[in-house]
Amino acid sequence: MRKFKINTDFKIKLPIIILSLFIFIGILSYQFNSSNFYIISTIISFLTIILALFSIVGLYNAIQKMKKPSTFKRVLSVIVLAIFVCTILYIIVENIMEAINIFI
Repeated sequence: MRKFKINTDFKIKLPIIILSLFIFIGILSYQFNSSNFYIISTIISFLTIILALFSIVGLYNAIQKMKKPSTFKRVLSVIVLAIFVCTILYIIVENIMEAINIFI
């Protein structure tokens, strides 16, 4: 039986970390109630900022590494990170548009 080695590059670990943060934010969002609203919303916003930074930095690094001969791992990491960045940007734009509609 072979041992499972976690010896992957950071560009492969980063999408896993980002996906874990997405799931954790979803779990925290489910736990909202009136008594812990401010604490959980602060934690969620902090995690979302970290998530956005990780996604953008990871996508930038993955695109920079594409100059070398591309492998399946590199192409997959660029695609996954691009999906995460697009999702985060969509959420930000939707929240801004909703806030504008509330105040107008």
